[in-house]
Order: sequence, then structure tokens, then C-alpha cells
Amino acid sequence: MRKTIIAAALSAVIATGFAGTASAHSYGRDNDRYPGGNRAEASYLTPARNAEIRRDIYALDARIQRAQYNRAISPREAQGLRRDAQDIKQTYTRYANRGLSVGEYRTLERRVATINQRLRIEKRDRDGRRG
Repeated sequence: MRKTIIAAALSAVIATGFAGTASAHSYGRDNDRYPGGNRAEASYLTPARNAEIRRDIYALDARIQRAQYNRAISPREAQGLRRDAQDIKQTYTRYANRGLSVGEYRTLERRVATINQRLRIEKRDRDGRRG
């Protein structure tokens, strides 16, 4: 009788201990990505990635401005490249609000590299038209 009561009490304690542990941890979308579910501190999780991609975006802007100033590209070509760079800035802002994941960082890097390549092509073609 005593063993049965102890076994029942022990199993009840173990069951509530596991249930309490499982219910205490929320497996929501934000908790998988941010420790403690704190989205406000997301930028602190990826400061190097944020700084690097921000530096690349603003360097791209400077290169477009310099190419137009030196008349290596036409104002129309510069306008199109600036529009694409602005789109990258908006995407960065949207991603950086939640902290940059590796995939988002790679996507932004790829887009910056594509615009850099298009800038090099536009500088070489000397026709004053896009594409």
C-alpha cells in the first residue's frame, strides 16, 4: 500500500514537472529566432552582419553618384541604378527590424553584387541607355 502511494505521488510529480517544463517554453515563431523572444534586441544579435551590409549599400550609393559625377554613366542610367539601390535599402530596413538571418544577409549581398556588376557594365557600354 505504501509503495503504491509513493509510486503514484512520484509519477504525479514527474508528470507535472515535465508538463510544466513543456508548457513554460513557448515554441512560437519569435522564440526560435530570438533568445527570450525579445525582438527589440534583434539588432544586437547580428551587429557585424548589419554593419557590413549597411556599409556595402552606402558604398554602392557613393559609386553610383561618383560615376554620374564623372560622366561615366548617364543621368538616366544613374536613376535606374539608384532606384534599385533604394529597393535594397528598403529590404534591408525590413529585414534588420527583426535581425538579419544568414539567408537574408546572403540575399542582400547578392543583390548588392548584382547592382555593382550592372554599374560596371553601364560604365563600359557608353551608350547612355539602361541595359
